[in-house]
Amino acid sequence: MRKLLSILLVIVILITTFSVTASASFNSLLETESDIVLLVNTDSETVIFDKNADKKSAPASLTKIVTCMLVLENCPDLSVEITCKRECLNGLYAMNASTAGIVAGETLSIKNLLYCLMLPSAADAANILADYVGGNIDNFVVMMNDFVAKLGCKDTKFVNAHGLDEDPNGYTTANDLYKITKYALKNTTFKEITSTKRYDISPTEKYPYTRYLHNTNKMMNAGIPDYYHKSVSGVKTGTTEKAGRCVITTASQDGYNYMLIVMGAPQYDIDNDGVEENVAFTESKKIYNWAFDNIELTKITNTTDVIKVVDVKYNSKIDHLRLLPKEEMSALVPLGTESGSLIVQPIESETPSVVKAPIKKGDVLGKAEILYGDNVVATVDLVAAEDVDLNVFLLIFGTIGDILSTPVFKVLFIILAVLLIIYILLIIRKNRIKAQRKKIRMIKG
Repeated sequence: MRKLLSILLVIVILITTFSVTASASFNSLLETESDIVLLVNTDSETVIFDKNADKKSAPASLTKIVTCMLVLENCPDLSVEITCKRECLNGLYAMNASTAGIVAGETLSIKNLLYCLMLPSAADAANILADYVGGNIDNFVVMMNDFVAKLGCKDTKFVNAHGLDEDPNGYTTANDLYKITKYALKNTTFKEITSTKRYDISPTEKYPYTRYLHNTNKMMNAGIPDYYHKSVSGVKTGTTEKAGRCVITTASQDGYNYMLIVMGAPQYDIDNDGVEENVAFTESKKIYNWAFDNIELTKITNTTDVIKVVDVKYNSKIDHLRLLPKEEMSALVPLGTESGSLIVQPIESETPSVVKAPIKKGDVLGKAEILYGDNVVATVDLVAAEDVDLNVFLLIFGTIGDILSTPVFKVLFIILAVLLIIYILLIIRKNRIKAQRKKIRMIKG
């Protein structure tokens, strides 16, 4: 009997949850040769185009964005002068690194070193600044990784301050670089430096000539029509054998603002003129032209549009409640998109089919997504269209009904029923035994 009761009292409950994420980019509308591309509208944080944005890749000189930011955040006085240590130059020329020609013992201001770092992408300036801010370069690299971790970058690891391929363990992604660059562009000095086309440094005691620093981002150079785009500014270029041709830029036109990250681009003679073109630049120009010519902000929803009707519990007058968009919604979609091409549908995992009173008009009860084809272009909260008062009696009876219909109650009911049956059987058995004993006593008597 005890064994039977133990088996009946064993209950196992399993609960499973899941979530779904969606892409918001128009990948099918544009062809690219570069391995990694990420185009984001920075006004709305809308991903317009995404190709391998989570793929880990060598960071090349895009690394110097972090180097620059750590210097700016740790050196309030940019007029402070730093003398170049010989060890900061070790190995750079052997790796064919881009440099500003800084020599051991030469003294330059932090400001001048930052321009050397970001315009001609000087690796010597990177090491000098890293050694100064970190106490040594290794400590500075630790600071770099701590810095990007605080920005939420989970797929980035820096191994030096300049981005050269000397250590194969360094990597980043376009998505992480977007977070880093977005943060960096909030710094006015960083933005000023990276948008500068040319900067001159006067001769020093060790370098008797004026340094004419030119920005390596040729998309800002009107003299190179294959690359030039009038709307582009900054931010950083990078090239190594592992990383390919890379560039991060921003562009603004007609009230639209974008950031574009291109990595792993090839270089070859595109137009058979005997000159190899940097595809990171040519594709960036093509992508920006496509975005400005084909993507527009379009109104999608009004606050009076009924997106879903849900059932109502615990109210005697209202059985159904309309869910409306919390706000008028606009989204970036291809030019000429008609309203019929856009679908607004509730997100089932976040929008109930039944709601319980009391409810106030405007209460957020769910969420909807706006689809263009297979692309989610925006999401919007869904709110109650009217007040729904609570009927206390319906609540009481409904709660009782809910309790009675729960799986736990059903299991308990079954257990109690089984126990009751067992109890009745035991009583019957006991009464039978008792009757038999009584009968035996009567026979003996």
